[in-house]
Amino acid sequence: MKTFDKHLQEILATNPAAAKAHAKVFAELPLSTQLAVMRRRRSLSQRDLALKMKVLQPHVARTESTAHDPKISSIIKAAKAVRCHVMLIPDESFDQVAALV
Repeated sequence: MKTFDKHLQEILATNPAAAKAHAKVFAELPLSTQLAVMRRRRSLSQRDLALKMKVLQPHVARTESTAHDPKISSIIKAAKAVRCHVMLIPDESFDQVAALV
C-alpha cells in the first residue's frame, strides 16, 4: 500500500498544475507548520529532531507550534537539522521557483 506522501509525489510529478498549486499552498503555511511537515517527511519524531539540534523536545514542540512565535534562528537551526533551507522568494519569482520544486 502506498503512503500518502508517495502518492502525492507521484501526482505532483505527473501534473505540473497540481505541483504549482501545491507549492503555492505549502509556501503560504506558517514556517512552523512547514517545519513540522518536513520533519515528518524525514520520519523524525520531535525527540529525534531535538537530539539533532541538541535541545530538549519541548523546544521543538514550541518551535512547531503556531501559537508560539519562534526566533528565526530556531527555525533555521531546525530546518538545517531536517536538511532544508529557509529562503525568501520575491513574489515575481515564485512561479519560476515553484516550477523547480
